[in-house]
Amino acid sequence: MTEISRDNASGLLLRRVLAMAGLGLGMMFAAGAQAADAADLKPFPAAQAGQTRYVLNLESRPVEEDYEVQLIVGKTLPTDCNHQWFMGNLSEETVQGWGYGYYVLNQVNGPASTLMGCLDSVKKDSFVSVQGDGFKVRYNSRLPLVVYVPEGFQLRYRLWHASDETWEVAAD
Repeated sequence: MTEISRDNASGLLLRRVLAMAGLGLGMMFAAGAQAADAADLKPFPAAQAGQTRYVLNLESRPVEEDYEVQLIVGKTLPTDCNHQWFMGNLSEETVQGWGYGYYVLNQVNGPASTLMGCLDSVKKDSFVSVQGDGFKVRYNSRLPLVVYVPEGFQLRYRLWHASDETWEVAAD
């Protein structure tokens, strides 16, 4: 596999800033989830009681700095016309002695809902996600992406990709 190097450090910094600010990002379809080897998971702790461990192995990409992974935690619930969501924050922990990162969602509150009056009482099953901080993480195909969530919740993901298009900003 050929690695693409960048010779313009300020250009790379600008791309990262734009990506983090959400400018020029486009959604990409999720691809390349593979099963993890038991050896790859040995450093990571087992799920604690009341938690489920999810492991995502991302496929290699030429310029991984241009990608982010949005982790979407939630569960399928019967919903009406109101917008519903859970609340919680995803925190990054480190495997002691290894330096590998993993993500933990310890506490989830809700679901919360808007309180619109629905014209009909029809309910449909919808995926209701957890809203909060820490759900966008850097793309890294070299290590498994390990996420611990409360039992009963599912993990989905979405890939974000920085655009090659840039715009000039006039000085003030």
